[in-house]
Amino acid sequence: MKLVFCFSGKTHQGHIRNAVDDYVARIQKYVPVEVVESKVLKPQAREGRHIILVPDGSSLTSEGFARLLDRHQLSGTRHLFFYIGGPEGLPGDVTANADMSLSLSCMTFNHQLVRVMLLEQVYRAFTIIRGEPYHK
Repeated sequence: MKLVFCFSGKTHQGHIRNAVDDYVARIQKYVPVEVVESKVLKPQAREGRHIILVPDGSSLTSEGFARLLDRHQLSGTRHLFFYIGGPEGLPGDVTANADMSLSLSCMTFNHQLVRVMLLEQVYRAFTIIRGEPYHK
């Protein structure tokens, strides 16, 4: 399984860019990772499952999220796409194409911070799956 993170716009330089790069490198120890940054997000045409991050999406615990990733990995999902919109949210064609809506919180966060939050949770999920000590 390859994880593809689709972000609206570029990740700003500085602390957020460093954190994104750090978590991408950590996740790549478990699965291949691709980051797509685009001014206008479009649904990816490649085979896979599409998850959008929106405030009113499904809420999962870290353990539940780990089970979700593990199920996709074990079932042979080719690509798992995660979409994070910009200040105006996600385009309609992206939301219409989604297989799942996920919420990291019912609160609204800056879209740049959400990138780091999602990547940290993905990394945490893989450490849970592998029984590593990161998740306490």
